[in-house]
Amino acid sequence: MASAILPTLSTFKFNIGSWFGLCMQILFSIVLLEKICAGTGTCVFVDYVIALKMPKMVSEIMNPALINWTLNTINSNQDNFLSPYDMHEAISRLEALPLFPDIALRIMQLANDPSADEAKLAAIIELDPLLTVQIIRWASSSLYAYPGKILNVRESISRVLGFDFVFNLALGLSALAPLKVPKEGPIGTRLFWIQAMTSARLMPLLNNQLSAPNRFQKTQLFQSGLLHNIGFPLLGDQFPLEFGYLSQLIIANPKISIIELERFALGVDHNILGAWLMQSWDMPKSIVDVVCNHHNPNYRGENYKLNLLTYLNDCLLGKLGIGHATQKDFYSDELLGELGLSVKVIEESIDKLYGNLENIIMTAEMIVE
Repeated sequence: MASAILPTLSTFKFNIGSWFGLCMQILFSIVLLEKICAGTGTCVFVDYVIALKMPKMVSEIMNPALINWTLNTINSNQDNFLSPYDMHEAISRLEALPLFPDIALRIMQLANDPSADEAKLAAIIELDPLLTVQIIRWASSSLYAYPGKILNVRESISRVLGFDFVFNLALGLSALAPLKVPKEGPIGTRLFWIQAMTSARLMPLLNNQLSAPNRFQKTQLFQSGLLHNIGFPLLGDQFPLEFGYLSQLIIANPKISIIELERFALGVDHNILGAWLMQSWDMPKSIVDVVCNHHNPNYRGENYKLNLLTYLNDCLLGKLGIGHATQKDFYSDELLGELGLSVKVIEESIDKLYGNLENIIMTAEMIVE
């Protein structure tokens, strides 16, 4: 087994010096190229193509044993993982991504129905017995303290939870249902849902502070808040070995951003994997753009303001200890100016979120039970 004291990437850099630096410069050139291409709206393809070419470039200058050193130190019993080669080979071997569930598709179609109401939403949800039980259980929980008895989904919507909340939650749950991921860990489903649910609350609060012509649709906000990190569940479902290594690498290196660790260890990141899945599911382009670029505040392609709002959301949640934002993720006065927000309204939004934070986290915990 690995030593109880895990070396960090900083230690690794000190020990092997220029070899590590040279490798990291090449791998992190993906970040620079992403920024250069930010205005083109094609970063999914640029990153993916470059990432697939990286293993050959790295192998020509660096001993593969050094590339694998940190990962093997974390778990020396699993020495068959050769980063970043296996990640790309595994991706190329995938015959198909998980299909978009029929229930999620029906809910998405309901969003475009001008006559959508509680009865239609309840009828779709009740096609899925598990989802039906979940909705009724939440409405009946002590969290909402409803004094009566809830008998069905329609009552859950009309009496307790509300149309928008049930619509968005049902969409998220049904969309993520095919992805089987560990509950615990830094990128497990528990922390995924805590960040997703707090994002789904904070982003509308920020959106309400925008000028009326610049506000986003409620569905856009929830989908962006919920799905922008969906690359992690996809990684866990399709590549459990790599998911496990990345989780341990994150724990061992808490001061290094997750996006850097992903690109070092795997050669790709959850942005690219998530955008790939969103395209496969034929999700709206606004959601694909956000999933692909939410770590890049310099992106100026289509839907960049929704991306900026998502980036700001993550930065603010990071200050509350939620999500993957690090000390390297910050927002500038220029970013606030582009969105038309001020520090004062941001603080007001955070105060409102904080007042509901305990209930939001409890809801997220119920989801992963």
